[in-house]
Amino acid sequence: MSDSEHCDRIDALEEVWERWAEIGTALSEQQWSSATRCAGWDVAALYAHVGMFPPAVADPPATAEEITANPVTAVDILRGFNVPGGAAHEMADQVARAAASTAAELDRAGLIARYTDGPRAVAALRDRAATSLVPRPGTSAVTTWSEAVRIVLMESVIHLLDVLDGLNLQPEVPAAALRETVHLLAEIADPVSFLEAATGRSGHSPLPVLR
Repeated sequence: MSDSEHCDRIDALEEVWERWAEIGTALSEQQWSSATRCAGWDVAALYAHVGMFPPAVADPPATAEEITANPVTAVDILRGFNVPGGAAHEMADQVARAAASTAAELDRAGLIARYTDGPRAVAALRDRAATSLVPRPGTSAVTTWSEAVRIVLMESVIHLLDVLDGLNLQPEVPAAALRETVHLLAEIADPVSFLEAATGRSGHSPLPVLR
């Protein structure tokens, strides 16, 4: 991908995190506890879950210089993560418990602060080459920062829509972020099945591609 495309994705991520912070600062205590369409997750839990990304991006684990493995792509990671029996299914309860625990530990200001700290993470991203390597958490694999940004942006967009739905607010998400997320999800789907379904030539949908 081009450097300009990578920069555009970082810009989109910055806008989305700003939206998270904007919404959070206006929430009442009752709204923080609102249920969402993610079963067992309230608004605060989603804030805690997605809020792990800004500090993780700003201060990532070091990548060993001697790593020579070919980096995996965002599509590779998400396809493997979401296959039946994959981590998205097997670790769902563990991830939900971790999010609820973090939401309980942090006060509301602490949850919002993770997003208001977003500019530090964005500045760190802009200082890194798109093709520089970052470890894939929990595995021995690596990916590039360009591909990592795609995943972080997708997570931030999808769960922002979950929050807005839970709060009965309009799905107002920055257009560039929506576009990038749609592109990624379309790449995960089988291309022929996706095109056949999208053009009405098949009644078989390859969706959903994520849990």
